[in-house]
Amino acid sequence: MKKIVSIMTAALALSACSPQPSNQPVEQNIDKVEVITDLMMSRRSIRAYKEEPVSREMLKDILKCGINAPNGRNLQSYEIRIVDSPELIKAMTEAVVKDMPEVAKRPGFKNIFVNAPGAIFIAYDTRYDFAQVDCGLLGENIILAAWARGIGTCCLGSSARFLLQSPSAKPYLDRLNFSEGFELLYCIGYGYPDETPEAKPRKESMIQFID
Repeated sequence: MKKIVSIMTAALALSACSPQPSNQPVEQNIDKVEVITDLMMSRRSIRAYKEEPVSREMLKDILKCGINAPNGRNLQSYEIRIVDSPELIKAMTEAVVKDMPEVAKRPGFKNIFVNAPGAIFIAYDTRYDFAQVDCGLLGENIILAAWARGIGTCCLGSSARFLLQSPSAKPYLDRLNFSEGFELLYCIGYGYPDETPEAKPRKESMIQFID
């Protein structure tokens, strides 16, 4: 129950997703530490989803949190596209599978976005050398904002790779209509979770303090 309350509180804390005035007392943030930490530590990559669609109003709130992530020189060197049409998800999948039939051999395969009913496509500005870092920060905000609202996600490099490498998928890649100089970097599958996976171990040995 405590975890549920914490995540609901996090949802409220993230709902505005707009920069806070810099003159706010630091003390106001102390009681948020447990809520935000619980949100980050409870998040899981989801690969099984319910068929229930996520509303576009909900997605707009989540994506607003995404674009308020820090980014280099405020260049906002990314573009975002969302596909929530089952027909388009199916067509993209069929195009990729036509060229790469091995993709469909994964157990329980339904689509190239780990069976998610919707997908977010994130492209980076190839003319800015830190654009990919900005895209990572953007994606993490999206993933956490989604989790706070009960929406599961999975960050997908493979899905972007499939679309970029499949000749049959090119019309669908073009349909995303990214601006000149922008290239698809990764996707985020999203939807209401239909699984509760356990956390996988992390290697804390990779963290070192240097004196």
